[in-house]
Amino acid sequence: MLSHRMIRNLALAVSAVAVVSCGDYTGSTSPIQSKHLPPTLTLRASFALVAGGSIAKAVMWGPSHSKVDQSVSAVVGPEGATLSLPGADFSMTIPAGALSAPTAMTIVARAGSFVVYDMLPHGLRFALPVTAVQGLRTTMTYGTSVGNGVRSAYLSDGSEQIGFDGSALPAELEAATTFYYGAQPVAESQVWILNHFSRYILISGVWVCVEGCSTGGAGK
Repeated sequence: MLSHRMIRNLALAVSAVAVVSCGDYTGSTSPIQSKHLPPTLTLRASFALVAGGSIAKAVMWGPSHSKVDQSVSAVVGPEGATLSLPGADFSMTIPAGALSAPTAMTIVARAGSFVVYDMLPHGLRFALPVTAVQGLRTTMTYGTSVGNGVRSAYLSDGSEQIGFDGSALPAELEAATTFYYGAQPVAESQVWILNHFSRYILISGVWVCVEGCSTGGAGK
């Protein structure tokens, strides 16, 4: 179903800046597991709206991931908090001042083949940016060229479904930083910024543009 008239690399659809450190590390270490070694490569990508009619490929969980609902709930106040889902190698930090009053929230890593997060209540907005961290070793694309180009994306209401072939219709790409480790850098984690709760997914570096969408793919 993805045989449409235009296929683009995600790198061409968004602006990104790469920064290479001078360290030389032969092993791969996730920043979630070890936060002391500097990355060998850091890739930053800006927020972008996605043109209507663009289809992205959702990232699949790897075989080590338990494909059942995993959730964490908490009442978070103005002082902020960090919520974690160790089984999904995911964490979220809500900074002090992001909320004006204690708020009950739940983050769910949805069961199934694809990396999908439901953040509840939908529509909850934050006064300050919230940071989400996703380790990539638990994904099927880890260590591949496709895995080195993943992005976090927002699915709007009415476009929550992901096709059996992984096709998805994201409305926007979130501002994000991907951290790479090793002498031949491998993407180990992605840190993205969000300002509201809804459903978020990881997508790979391939776009398909169907009839009617602009040739720009995704625009800022």
